[in-house]
Amino acid sequence: MLIPVAAADGGAAHPIAQIIHREQKWFDISDGGAVVPPRIVASRWVGHVTDRREHEAKIEANCHVIGIALQPMPDMTIYAAGKLVHTGHLPRGSMRVNEPGLPTRGIFRGAYDVLHLHVPNAMLDEHASSECGQPRTTLLITDRPTVDPVIERLARELTHAEDLGGAFGQCYADGISLAITSRLLGGNAQGASARRTRVPGLSKWRLKRATEYMAANIENTISLADIAAATGLSRMHFAAQFRVATGLRPHEYLLQRRIERAQELLLTPRKPLVEIAFDVGFKTQAHFTTVFARLVGETPNVWRQRNGRDLPGTIRQAA
Repeated sequence: MLIPVAAADGGAAHPIAQIIHREQKWFDISDGGAVVPPRIVASRWVGHVTDRREHEAKIEANCHVIGIALQPMPDMTIYAAGKLVHTGHLPRGSMRVNEPGLPTRGIFRGAYDVLHLHVPNAMLDEHASSECGQPRTTLLITDRPTVDPVIERLARELTHAEDLGGAFGQCYADGISLAITSRLLGGNAQGASARRTRVPGLSKWRLKRATEYMAANIENTISLADIAAATGLSRMHFAAQFRVATGLRPHEYLLQRRIERAQELLLTPRKPLVEIAFDVGFKTQAHFTTVFARLVGETPNVWRQRNGRDLPGTIRQAA
């Protein structure tokens, strides 16, 4: 997408490319026919819906697209090539690589803010064919979104490129885009090591036992050692395998389940926030409010007023 800017001498206008494109349609940066140039292009899909909104898209054939959630999304469903990829809460920093030509369908509810990096296939082919005496990898494509704190921080920094503006802002965005892509290609010691020593995912029966244990004790203080013991594994092995299986650390998963349970309780008329906080395992209402706002994007009281407005006797109280 190009923005025409009048020349200073009054001559013909010349185009200046946006640093981060605003997607008018999900994944779409074409704006009527433009193609992905031979560099990584950043775009952003931002909005808010009060009801259910469904979008369909097909990834361009000449690029892979890295999607990174810049804010938590309370309720989202994603299908890729007809296969369910994710449904429910999507944490901030969630990331997934979408393959060229991939048909996708997304059902959005609430606010959404996603950064997309369109990585040309030619750039990846050049990387794969480089002769550096090292084995080359392709972008890590997973069945479900995963969370990488480093990529999340880089993505948030990339959004500041437009504040810088001009050629410097574009160079800034290009550098961060390359850093994110490089990390997904194993271009750092940590990523390369992770690929050499692949950790198996938690077996289905152990994962079931872990999640059932957390659900049964959600109002109590639960340690990593407690959950690991329920599965018969050491803390270290359990934590690593749980993250491979779910894309989340055990503590992150537990917080999400607590907030989901809190959302159910928030729809109960006349139940104070402090009681709900205790019922889902938080020691203080303040901590509960902080975590709820981080994962859902708004405070418990605001969420309750917006979602429980039709319930008789719902309390209106400060968050």
